[in-house]
This record gives sequence, C-alpha cells and structure tokens, in this order.
Amino acid sequence: MATKRRSTRQAAGRKRSRYTEPDSEEDFEGSTDGEADYAPEPVTPPPQRESKRRKTVQRPQRPSTRSAKSSTKKRAVVIGRQRKPRMTEKEKVEAHKFRGPTDGKIPKWATLPVDILRDVFIFASQPLTGANATWLLKSARTCRAFAVPALEAYYEAPLPLSTQFPHDMLDLMHNSNKGVIRYNTKVTRLEVKMEHLSYTAHQRGLFDLTELALQLPRLQDLQVLNRIDVPPFRRLPLQQWHYPANLFASLSAASTRLKTFRWSRDMILPDESGVCAYIATQHNEKCFEGNIEKLVMCGFDVHDTPATLMTNQDGGEDSLDLAWVLSKVPTLRSLAFSSCDVVREGFLTRMPTALEHLEITNCFKVTSDVLEAYLLKSGASLKSLTLLHNPCLSLSFLPNLKANCPNLESLTLDGHYYSERVAINDAQPEYETLLSPSEVPTWPSTLRHLDLVSLQKWGAEAAVNLFRTLADAAPELPDLRYIHIEAHIDIPWRDRASFRDEWIERLRTVFLRRSAPPNPYHGSKKQWLAWKAVQNDYNGRATPEVLELAFHPRGVSHVELSPHKDPRDTDLASDADASPLKPARRSTRVRLVRSLSQQASVTSEDAGAESEDVKNRSPGKPEPFIQGLCNTVDVRIDNQRPRETTFTERDFLDSEASGDEDWSANADMEFENGGYAW
Repeated sequence: MATKRRSTRQAAGRKRSRYTEPDSEEDFEGSTDGEADYAPEPVTPPPQRESKRRKTVQRPQRPSTRSAKSSTKKRAVVIGRQRKPRMTEKEKVEAHKFRGPTDGKIPKWATLPVDILRDVFIFASQPLTGANATWLLKSARTCRAFAVPALEAYYEAPLPLSTQFPHDMLDLMHNSNKGVIRYNTKVTRLEVKMEHLSYTAHQRGLFDLTELALQLPRLQDLQVLNRIDVPPFRRLPLQQWHYPANLFASLSAASTRLKTFRWSRDMILPDESGVCAYIATQHNEKCFEGNIEKLVMCGFDVHDTPATLMTNQDGGEDSLDLAWVLSKVPTLRSLAFSSCDVVREGFLTRMPTALEHLEITNCFKVTSDVLEAYLLKSGASLKSLTLLHNPCLSLSFLPNLKANCPNLESLTLDGHYYSERVAINDAQPEYETLLSPSEVPTWPSTLRHLDLVSLQKWGAEAAVNLFRTLADAAPELPDLRYIHIEAHIDIPWRDRASFRDEWIERLRTVFLRRSAPPNPYHGSKKQWLAWKAVQNDYNGRATPEVLELAFHPRGVSHVELSPHKDPRDTDLASDADASPLKPARRSTRVRLVRSLSQQASVTSEDAGAESEDVKNRSPGKPEPFIQGLCNTVDVRIDNQRPRETTFTERDFLDSEASGDEDWSANADMEFENGGYAW
C-alpha cells in the first residue's frame, strides 16, 4: 500500500513539473533520498459503528516538490516592512516606569483637596493642546480622586478637536443631569470655530449656538473664531455663518453675564440699521451691560462706520461709528483689533481712557504717529501693549514710551508681515526706517516682559541706541524678567559678527540670572542620605570620581569607597586601604559629573561672588550695574529676510530616516544562511 501511494505521488509530481531546480546543493542531495520523505503512514483502524451519514472520500494531498531539509525546517518569508512585536503589559509598565532618583515613596496625591488638584491639572495642561487634552482625559480615569479635578480642568475651556464637537458637546450638556458630574456647570470659556458651526453633521441640521449657550449657566467667555483672522490673514472660500437673531436676548433671559466676546464683521448679518447700530443695540442687553471687560474686533472696515450724527449729552453731535460704540462701554479693560482698516488717525484717541490691555494685529493704517497720539492721551493706565504684523508701524514711539506709559509691564512687537495673495510676495514694511539714529528709546521702570521680533530696515547705529539704552537702564528695571530680541541688520558680516559678540554678551552679563543650580543629589531622601554618607566618609571633600562611583547609573551599591587621600598621592596600588577598583577614566561623563558637583557646591553667598567674577572677566570696561534677574535673555542678530515660510535644515533632509528601522531584536524569525528577505 505504501509503495503504491508513493508511486502515485511521484507520478503526479512528474506530470506537474518535470524538473524543479533545488535551492542549494544540500537540497539537491537530500532530494535523492526519498525514503525519509515517503515513509509508510500508519493505517488507522476502521470505526466500530458505521455512520448513517454519507461517507466522505479523503482525497490525497497536493503533491509537494519541497526537499527533505526544507520540509523539516520552516522558512520565514518577509514581505515589506516587518511589524514590531506588541509589548506585554509588564513591558509597558517597565517602559513608563520613573527612572529618576527616588526612594520608592509615592506622595498621597489622592488625599489633596479637589481645588488644589484642579489648579495642578490646569497649570500642567497649559496651553490646552490636543496632547494635553488627551492627558487630562486619561488622568481622569486614573483613580476616583482625580476624576472630578481633571474633568473640571478640561471642561473649563473644552478644546474643539473635530467638526462634530458642537453636536457632541450639546448632547453631553443635555445629559449632564443624569450623571454623577454636572458638566454644564464646569464650562466658563467656549471657543468654537466658524467652520464647525456651519458644518452640517450626518442626520442633523445646522447647529444652533443659542441652544448650547443656554445650557452653560457659568459661561463668561464666548468667542467664534474665523480662519481669516489668524495668519496669513487671507480670504478663504468658507461657508458663511452669522450670529443667531435670538442669541443675546436668550442669554440675557438666562441671566448669563459675559465678560469676553469676539465681534467679527463677517458674522454680522447686514440690515437697514447698519453694523455699528446693531452692535450698540446688543451692548444694551443684560448679558453685556455692566459686565463686559474684553472685546475683540475683527475685520471692520471704514465703510462699516457711516457718518450718522447723533446728539450727545453736551448738546453736540457725534458720529455713530465703531469708536463711538466702544467708548460707550465703561467697564471695558481690554481691547483687541484684528485686520481692522477702521483703526487709523483719530480713531484710537476716542477709545476709553481706562484701557489696561491693547492689542493691534494686521491693521494697515496704524502708524507710529497714530499710536503715539493714543499713548499720549490714554497710555497712563496701559499695562500691556501688543503690536503684531502691522506693516506701517515703526518704533518711533519708543523715545516717549517711558513718559507716555509709566505703568507698562509688557511690550510685544512682531515685525513679520504676510502677503494678501499667495502668488505675490508683497510682505514688505511700508515705513522708511524702523528707528532713526536720532531716536533714543526710553523704558518704563515697571517693564517685566520685552519681546521684539523681526526688526528690519534699520542701521547699526539705531540698533546700538536700543541695546545701549536697555543696558544703561538696568538699575531702573528691577522687574524685568524676560528679554527676546530678533534684529535683522544689513551690514558687512565682519561688522555684524563683532556687533553680535559685543552686545549679546553685554546684555547677558547685565540681565541674565546666574543663581546656583539645585544640587543634583537632592532628587530624593534616599539619594540625599547616600550623598551625605559619602561626604562624611571623605570629610566633605568627595571628588567627582568618587561621586561617580557612588551614584553609578547601573547601581554599583556594593562598592566600598576608600577614605579621602591626598591628591598628590598617586601610588594607589601600594596602599593596603585603597579600593580594589581602578580609578575612573576621565571621560566626558566624568567631566559632566564634575561640573555638576562643582555647581552644586556653590552656595547662595557664592552667587554674588560669581557675579563679581563674571563682571571682572567681561571684556572691556566692567558694567556699572548687574541686574541679574532675567530668566530668559534671547538676543539674535543676523541679516535674514523674513519670509512667510522659513525653511530649516529639517526641510532638506531625506524622507527616510537613517538606520535600520525594519530590524527588530525581539522578532521570532529564522533565516537560512545566504537567503533573502524577498
């Protein structure tokens, strides 16, 4: 029977393929011996009972031409990139395990009050991006004590992550009374994109913002964001959306008090009364009256403010324009304009005089004279001044900044501009000179934050005046903590290099904080006790090599450290008390530990001495005063031309990363010698 079966399989194989080329000589030699392949199979005994079902005929298997060696040994065939093996739960826990110095004691975070935990989560998640929002939601599922504070931190200002966000948010608010947490009482700020409101979801109609706002009793900040109000400020073919007719009346009936609101010209449905009359009417609603503190005005043009005369209380006449509407809001403290051509000469001087924060973004008619006229009249109460992407605005208002704004704390200016069209590059400043050599800046004594970016079209002498006045005013700037200046000066590269070396070093010497860093061995109580033990053994004079051996990252806990010896004694091998270990090699890692230990030994009294040493080592004349309180002093000087898209080295790298990413050490694969993946 076995012989007949063997002859049948051999005949079938000859009919299918007369000859099959072996993979190797071993395969060829193994194919000659067929007794191992076609050994007789054991005959199974017939069943005792005959089944009534129809007997199935067992067909012979397909003939195979594989050799003896290939049939007994599995061959792995790799096609394309291999999938990395999945990590087990134990490996995941080990991968996310804390690697820093610790004594294994976890603080009782769950026992902290809910208010403290909420503040911790809010601080840790700012700014609220997609990754931070995901982290908050995962933290809420960590334990029962983290659920409420983490969700309150997220729902205080929920982040729209998809076009379905408004509909999902509304469904959650409708069902908030059925759950343990009432989500509708957590939301205080709501920012929604206009394309999300104009999006028609599946089996849903156009979203109604009024219905969602009525479900939020603690709502204070309501803003509908438009993509044309952010860089690069270009008109896009988007579906239009307008403020609902009953939005403000419904909010007033629900006793909602708004403190921040964003007005966008494209979202106001034009009617017979005019745009400004519509805004003035809505400001009389209870949701605005006596509560509004911040307004953001976007996209208002001079044609939207007709010269309609109205009689005021003094018997005179005022024009019903946007300036008149804003001046009638007595509680206004913060005002922002974005892409508003209506902001021009004579407009800002009619703004409320009690403003504390002013932001002007991408306004083509704002010049230095227009801004200085406003600062001369209403700059005494101003605390923050933000000027972004205004092509006609120069720095000519800086000479009188100290006199006009004595309480200014933050000054931000970005000289990067954008083209109105994609195909044309007209992103150029419209002023002749950013700052002339005869204009010497002055700085208020209350200044805390200074951020000047993309300063262009000025000479070296004007730049020297700005840097020199800033360094000379150091005794009068005790609150300054942040300096960021990016200047583009078109001078020969040798002069620019010497200019950079001189003024960057001087500003860092005068303002940069040089306090002693924390001791690297104070990571935990266990590490501190070990460090104290080593210091006691060496009478407080442990060398960096000894500390390196004591705190080896691989955990050399069994090493017996020898007492401190004279550094002149180099005959360690002849000393009976010397450690059997060889002295540590002077590598980069040892030098790093040495620098850390030297910095850790600096006390608070030595910090002043270090500042004195830095002052004495500075080239040229020593500085008369060292402020030394700024956490950030970032000054960059080059001659680059600002572009809308700045290319870096990353944009010119190959698409495929270097290295063998397909190889995996844990993959259970077995390749033959000399084989190929495919």
